Amino acid sequence: YCSTSSLALIMQPRHAPRIYKNRSTSSHLTAICLNSSWLLYERPDFQGRIIALEEGATDLENEWAECGPETEPHNRPPILIGSIRLVVRDHSIPHIDLFTDPEGRGRVASYHDDTIETGTFGIPLTTASIQIHSGVWLVFSDPGFQGMLSVLEAGEYPFPESWGFPSPFVGSLRPLKMGGLKVENPSEVKAVLFEKPGFEGSSLEIESDIFSFSDDDKANPLKSVGSLKIIGGFWVGYSQPGFEGQQHILEEGEYDDCSDWGGSELLSLRPVHSDFLSPHVKMYSDRDFGKLGVNINLTGPVGSIDETGYGMKTQSVDVTSGVWVFFDEPEFLGKCYVLEKGLYGSPEDWGALQPRVDDSFCVHQVQLFSDPGFRGSVLTLEDSAASLQDGFSVASCKVQAGSWLAFEGQDFTGKMYALEVGSYPDLRAMGCVSKSSSILSLQSIAPEFSLPSVTLFERCGLRGKRVLLTDGTVNLLLAGGSTRVQSVLVEGGMWIVYEEINYRGAQILLKPGEIPNWHKFSSWQKIGSLRPLLQKRMYFHLRNRQSGLMMSITGDFDDVKMLRIQETEETGGFEQIWLYQNGHLYCKVQTPASASVISDKGGAVVLQGLSTFLDLSNKGNPWCLSGGHQYDKKHVILNTMDPQKLQQRWDVEIL
Repeated sequence: YCSTSSLALIMQPRHAPRIYKNRSTSSHLTAICLNSSWLLYERPDFQGRIIALEEGATDLENEWAECGPETEPHNRPPILIGSIRLVVRDHSIPHIDLFTDPEGRGRVASYHDDTIETGTFGIPLTTASIQIHSGVWLVFSDPGFQGMLSVLEAGEYPFPESWGFPSPFVGSLRPLKMGGLKVENPSEVKAVLFEKPGFEGSSLEIESDIFSFSDDDKANPLKSVGSLKIIGGFWVGYSQPGFEGQQHILEEGEYDDCSDWGGSELLSLRPVHSDFLSPHVKMYSDRDFGKLGVNINLTGPVGSIDETGYGMKTQSVDVTSGVWVFFDEPEFLGKCYVLEKGLYGSPEDWGALQPRVDDSFCVHQVQLFSDPGFRGSVLTLEDSAASLQDGFSVASCKVQAGSWLAFEGQDFTGKMYALEVGSYPDLRAMGCVSKSSSILSLQSIAPEFSLPSVTLFERCGLRGKRVLLTDGTVNLLLAGGSTRVQSVLVEGGMWIVYEEINYRGAQILLKPGEIPNWHKFSSWQKIGSLRPLLQKRMYFHLRNRQSGLMMSITGDFDDVKMLRIQETEETGGFEQIWLYQNGHLYCKVQTPASASVISDKGGAVVLQGLSTFLDLSNKGNPWCLSGGHQYDKKHVILNTMDPQKLQQRWDVEIL
């Protein structure tokens, strides 16, 4: 524990933090964590409340002290630490599930990364229980990583009291950051291998490669590795002999068992001999360093390649200097690949089976289970089903892709329930209130490319007092609306309307259009709450209905001002992949960023600024082919709407 006496605690042997008493106060500590993250426990044996220390300096106050609200920090009693534990870096993807009901029941929302707001429009997500599958998570009561904080490790938390919150709400959350990779003794390579976990059994000290730990290698006295100590250098372990298979990064420190390095058996091992100074790498989206694709130069760590505007597909790499570790997930997670100085013309050259691309998915897919909790028989649908298989009863489901409507009657009749991407462990989580409810048909929902906008009127025929909404509201009356809604105009997006407040009760999905008599349409007496349907980001091709060619970005990619939008033959490149977001179409060549408006009606589309996008907000003036006879023959332009011209129509092919 730490008391008021002078203290300097240096933890060894692996990346130990140095904890110093801050001499300005008697209850204040400063912890400096070098290249690692640590957990401080209130009681011995890693029990009680937790304080998380991420890499770098952290000023510690006694968060466990029961003091009045007016107590100054320097007057708090000394902080007592019962036990300290290193957080092992295994590069697994963090996973936390939040449930709307206690003991892991109700609708579940899964998270894998920083989430600044779990709820909608400042309202925290109702969370009555939590399950953490991997990682250490910082859970906050308010959005923006504010309010009460609880540090949670892998396990189940059946009630809010089990993680220290007085009410069932979680406003934001994030996994504990592990920091970047560092090597303190890169030239003094040495490792000690042990046959059994816990540094037991026969041992072997090595300073060079081990080609194989298999029984066929007579020169190696160890046939398996149960634990190891990296004394110096940067090492890579492999799941197959001959430096093949899954790679595991081994930094300087101790690895008590296989879970400390990633879980799989080590069958070969080697140190990395390289100059770690002045790192530089160039990544290409095409194989063999093709000039037609996109490329990017890097000289330091990048937590998310997608945020650089380069994209997620890498098919060749030129490592000019240094040693680089590539991960197939953001924030240094997932499978890793160690690349030393040299040329890598294809993903196979660095050990990957395929280039990293954004998660691919079916346009629509839902898994139906016959028992609650995703158990029992499974029925997978990728299209609408007017009736389910005879004898199949839906008790839970997982929506893998797209949005769906579940109906209590066959042929898409009866009460409806909107299902977005996510997991629904029982019928109650899907929205069913009655115990006698059953799901007899499901309908897939086509994506809607328009900004959410709905107007509610107090009188029939779109007359009287009106309320315009572009965001959801948990209580229409408090949002300035009226319970006497008589007509509705949906100008954009798809909206889920609920009969009760807080997104409860009967549901109706509304698509763009007019409803002149709401009571006749719905038979409801009131609208309690409503919100836009959440649509997951998707990529697609745009094919001209007349020519059959693709909308593409053309020109010199080194000079974005000279790029044009034209129709071309299908190439399979990023220049033909599009993304819809916030009323614009963005090309995958560049991710959404600041950009200026494209030229007015009738002119050729000239791309300016940092992004390539088409503005969809100009209704009535569609994008079409120029129809010229010279260089502009295949240019895309804005023109007056003509229903007879097929060149104004584009088919959306979702990838």
